[in-house]
Amino acid sequence: MDKKGYSKDKANAIAQAVVKREAQRRICKNEKCKHFSHDHIRNSETCLVLDCDCGKFTN
Repeated sequence: MDKKGYSKDKANAIAQAVVKREAQRRICKNEKCKHFSHDHIRNSETCLVLDCDCGKFTN
């Protein structure tokens, strides 16, 4: 048990949900792209992957 009273399994389930949610926030929502935000140029938001025609990072 941790200090909030959660069992180890419950705490791990919560942590996995948080990690999954944060990863989804960083994935381009463009159906043609689906690459991570770090694969995009920040200023122009163009995808850096060669065979991708994503023109803009979509939240």
